[in-house]
Amino acid sequence: MNPNELKKLKERAPLPLFILLVLFFLPTMLIEPQNEALHTTAASYAEAVRGARLAVRNRENFLDQSYRLQHLKNLLAETDALLPAEADLPALIDRLQQLAGSAGVSLEEVRYEFSKEFDRLEVPSYRLQMNLRADYANMRNFLAAVENLDSPVIINEIVLIEGARYALTMRLLVK
Repeated sequence: MNPNELKKLKERAPLPLFILLVLFFLPTMLIEPQNEALHTTAASYAEAVRGARLAVRNRENFLDQSYRLQHLKNLLAETDALLPAEADLPALIDRLQQLAGSAGVSLEEVRYEFSKEFDRLEVPSYRLQMNLRADYANMRNFLAAVENLDSPVIINEIVLIEGARYALTMRLLVK
């Protein structure tokens, strides 16, 4: 190299150095905002995916709970269809007296008590306490006839008092 070219090169040396620095940092200056935008977008995408997973899980839970609710409504309707109306109670009591008469059981005393709850459930029912007189075979026949009634009757207690006297406690469920 001749001295003139070297002199010109020394005069222009800051410019190529500046260009070299710009070229060195230019990719970082262009890529860094894109990289930050990429991280922000990835974070919002991850949050959207979490929200979508939660929504799908909630929907599955909702469908499961809806199915269970419908099943419970069907059970309630079926149970409600089995229970006699409260207005049918006199006919049911007459039916019990007919069953007792046909089985050879005499009713000495009957007490009725209404309750809005039965075993901590909101099921209205009548509690019947009956004092009966019958021999063992007739009492068994009467109990079998009571158990075969169309309406639900729950026999709570049967106590042999003395000889041929019994105390019977039962529940008649009503709507």
